[in-house]
Amino acid sequence: MSAQADFDALIERHRAGEGWGPLARAISLVEATPPWDLRVPNPAEPAHVVGITGPPGAGKSTLTARLIESFSGAGARVAVLAVDPSSPISGGAVLGDRVRMESAIAGRPEVFVRSLASRGAHGAVASSTRNVARLLEASGTFDVIVIETVGAGQTEVAIAGLADTVVLVTVPGLGDAVQAIKAGLMEVADLVVVNMADRPGAKQAVRHLRLTFGRELVVKQTIATEGEGVDDLREELERRWAAMRSDGTLDATRERKHIAEATLVAEEWIRRVGGNGAATRPEDLKQAVKQILEEASNKWNV
Repeated sequence: MSAQADFDALIERHRAGEGWGPLARAISLVEATPPWDLRVPNPAEPAHVVGITGPPGAGKSTLTARLIESFSGAGARVAVLAVDPSSPISGGAVLGDRVRMESAIAGRPEVFVRSLASRGAHGAVASSTRNVARLLEASGTFDVIVIETVGAGQTEVAIAGLADTVVLVTVPGLGDAVQAIKAGLMEVADLVVVNMADRPGAKQAVRHLRLTFGRELVVKQTIATEGEGVDDLREELERRWAAMRSDGTLDATRERKHIAEATLVAEEWIRRVGGNGAATRPEDLKQAVKQILEEASNKWNV
């Protein structure tokens, strides 16, 4: 049986009510199979893909766990893709974020969490992450898909190509807003969360962000460890999603995501070809990328 046939069968089993097992195996198949060899169906109904990004130590995993609880408590079905650093030995995900989210998962059968290894992919986002997010959306199971990134600095801007809404998490004391611009993250953030807002300097950080980037910038304050401000953040995300669907913004955002998806497909192809020592001449690589982008356009509607 081909990879595509296996994939289609697993999706049908999940939709037929066999639980998370077939879905988890379908994700493993997506991770193990070149993206140009699988076609993921378009979703009947879009799910809100939320990217959580920010510097290490900002409390992204704790905030994500609290968001799981808030969305779930409001009746939403939630999937989380936690992009973890790769193990230097096995190449697999370290699973640190999954461990920290266990309390949020417990007793919530409608919540699905999967860790993905970054495997050194550009932008600290695994090259298969978008493909897996597309699969979760196409499954028709989830209302919200959260992608939490490694937190690797400037290259985190790659998350903007994968998410409908990008949430930048920061904390007081990391420096002024100019440093945030240098990090490249403010340029792609749709809203900013000042986490650990009980620390000294929280109000000044919010004020500085608004003065620097304009009062139209949405800035929320949370204390994720206590759950404070998380429901307000969830409601803001829900308002933004409703507005995107009604004013046409979602269509434009999805078009941008399709282009980013094609780029990730080409990046993965070059990585695999380069590893085999083939097509190393520039003209060969140019032709190869052209061919795979054409194939992506046919199979992935990009």
